[in-house]
Amino acid sequence: MWLFTKHGFFSAVQNWDDASLIHVRARFQGDLEKLCEAYGVEPKVVSLPDADYPYRMDFDREKLAEIAKNEIMAIDYTNFKNAVHDGTERDSAYMGVWSTMRRYQK
Repeated sequence: MWLFTKHGFFSAVQNWDDASLIHVRARFQGDLEKLCEAYGVEPKVVSLPDADYPYRMDFDREKLAEIAKNEIMAIDYTNFKNAVHDGTERDSAYMGVWSTMRRYQK
């Protein structure tokens, strides 16, 4: 699952060794820490500089579900792109995803 939030962009998959955990990966340094800070989770981020997602950590499945629910309940914008606009390269990345999905829309 890909998650685009005001805290960052994340890829969430089941942990290979423990189905009770969700392995959350990030491309941008600091995104996992921001998410953890917002929800009182101790950040235990592993950095793998050569990996496709260089920042990773495991979340208890129930805790991540609670975080996702809270993210949904906290939506306070009518346009996501405007809500996350920060003038950095991230803007270009988000717009690239949006443009690609728009291009393939039927």
